[in-house]
Amino acid sequence: MTKFEKRILLGLGILILVLSLMEAAVPRPTDWSPSYSRYHARPLGASLVHERLKDLFPEVTVTHDAINARARDAEDAPHRPVNRIFVNDHLRFEPEAAELLLRDAHQGDHILVAAEQISGVFADSLHLAMDKVFSFAQADTGDIRFMGKDRIAEGVFRYVRGTSGAHFTGYDTARTRVLAVDGSARPVLLETAFGNGRLVLCSTPKAFTNFNLLKQRNATFMAGAFSVLPAWPVVWDEFYKAGRTESSTPLRYILSQPPLRWAWFLALALVVLYILIRARREQRAIPIVAPPRNATRDLVHTIGRLYWHKGDHADLARKMIAHFKEDVRQRTYLRTFAFDDATVAHLAAKTGLDKEGTAARLADIARYETTARITEQELLRLSNELHAFRQLIR
Repeated sequence: MTKFEKRILLGLGILILVLSLMEAAVPRPTDWSPSYSRYHARPLGASLVHERLKDLFPEVTVTHDAINARARDAEDAPHRPVNRIFVNDHLRFEPEAAELLLRDAHQGDHILVAAEQISGVFADSLHLAMDKVFSFAQADTGDIRFMGKDRIAEGVFRYVRGTSGAHFTGYDTARTRVLAVDGSARPVLLETAFGNGRLVLCSTPKAFTNFNLLKQRNATFMAGAFSVLPAWPVVWDEFYKAGRTESSTPLRYILSQPPLRWAWFLALALVVLYILIRARREQRAIPIVAPPRNATRDLVHTIGRLYWHKGDHADLARKMIAHFKEDVRQRTYLRTFAFDDATVAHLAAKTGLDKEGTAARLADIARYETTARITEQELLRLSNELHAFRQLIR
């Protein structure tokens, strides 16, 4: 590697470093995408919510498995009742998972499910129906207040940043009571008795996020919703999320960070460019070699021009015929070329002509061989006849 190439590589490395630092120094916009994950500190994550659960419950654990994957091995094992919390935009449990979840609730578990849409077997078993109000006012702000004679907390709790306006339109009124409604008196928080346990259903999952935990008095609503659950251990779900936690690798982390991602792609592009340029420089030029000249053919042309200028067409005809006879003899495997019946029969078999036609052609050629004087037109006719006869040989 030459000094010039080393300087190019050094300059490219400095360029990548400078661009990475410039990209890293640019303020990153706030990520408002909802995840509801305890691992995300973004506004619509739930890391702060998960931390504050320890102030309300004696024990908080996290599960990353599906419900049917963590089913108990023994059906007759003693059941330890717990609180289970599911928060996501949309929750649709598989039929087997829904049956297991409802069975645990029947045996005493208290389950809080917060989602803008709850569907599948789980919703059908509870006779749930939900709807959304799509209007600019509901999309920007939303009011929630507790209701009932023994309401959990007083006051109105206001929510911004994409409150969907989701609410419950149908539920089992025989065993369900409405705990909270929105500004239009539509139910958004329900409590349903199910066997020995309870189900707390909420249509505003964004109320259980970091942003709304720190917004005005909204932490009171969150604490009030959690207060419906007994003081038992809590199992926080991380499987049914909008964006599940994936295995982290160095490359995944690099691609997830805009500065590192740009640096990575720029480095790859520069490496490929360097390889292409260097490969082109190192490749030896392929010389253009002229094909070797046919010296024998040049000699024949020279001699032919001499005979032509001399005007001795008869002698040139005899030499053409001699060359023709030797060429035909080699190509047809004749011992000797003579104008006799054996040669005629042999050449007739090789050319596909009949014997009379072959004999006539050979007789015409023999006439030129013994003629003392030949004109220019006759010499041209002889050349054409010799060429045509050669073409017939197979």
